[in-house]
Amino acid sequence: MRKLSFLFLVAALSLVSTTAFAQEVQKEVKAVVQEKVEIKLSELPEAVTKALGEQFADATAEKAYKETQDGQDIYHVRLENDGAYTMVHFDAEGKVLGQEEIEEEKS
Repeated sequence: MRKLSFLFLVAALSLVSTTAFAQEVQKEVKAVVQEKVEIKLSELPEAVTKALGEQFADATAEKAYKETQDGQDIYHVRLENDGAYTMVHFDAEGKVLGQEEIEEEKS
């Protein structure tokens, strides 16, 4: 009987901890999933436009996207240069946060 009580207690605690963990994971997943919305190139902040002209003068901006991460606007600009495509990520002040080579079909 004592073993059965102990086993029941362990099972109950496992269930409670698993439920709490699942709720935390669900919150993190919601925070990670962001919606990237296409915007007009003319809607990019002036600082981003200036950075594009200074740092990526040889490339042509094709598309722009905006998303909000942790309350901050992030801008993604798809550039084409001699048939190669790059997605450059900027903050609202025009600072490059990163960039990646992409295939032609991706946007």
